[in-house]
Amino acid sequence: MKFYCLFIFLFIIFPVFAQVVTAPAKISATDLDYRKDGNNYLLVIKRGQPLIASLTAFMESEKLPGASISGIGAVQHVEIGYYDLDEKKYKYKRFEPSMEVLSLSGNIGYFENKPIVHAHIALAGSDFNVHGGHVKEAEVSLILEIFITPTTRPITREWNKDLPELRTMTTVRE
Repeated sequence: MKFYCLFIFLFIIFPVFAQVVTAPAKISATDLDYRKDGNNYLLVIKRGQPLIASLTAFMESEKLPGASISGIGAVQHVEIGYYDLDEKKYKYKRFEPSMEVLSLSGNIGYFENKPIVHAHIALAGSDFNVHGGHVKEAEVSLILEIFITPTTRPITREWNKDLPELRTMTTVRE
């Protein structure tokens, strides 16, 4: 009987629970709070909403050719990366507690005709130490205010032939 209960837990209940816990955040433009301000946009991401998924949903809705972003606020459950040139791969570190976003900057463009966010972040914790890197994803812990400035020409990315895992901008020169 013990074996049967263990079997049910390990192969039926636990996989279902693990899928729910690790499922990527889904968000659509209708979940977002933003407005157009002249040629620019102000996007306010609310507590519990995912940063990268929210910016992606915004681009899917607005269909801008590209944009630069700048923001401040607070996030938690944030994963940031550093690209190790010697190993030719990202090294990631996760920070669970809420942290101040001292600076969020980057751009949004397209990779294989789908929106892609390239964002870097500087974070400060309660110990006042600063950590930063390439944002993989983060959950807003309080509020995140992002200014979005559209480009007039497309930003497109492609796989970098020399540095795996990197999607770099295609040539911008005309």
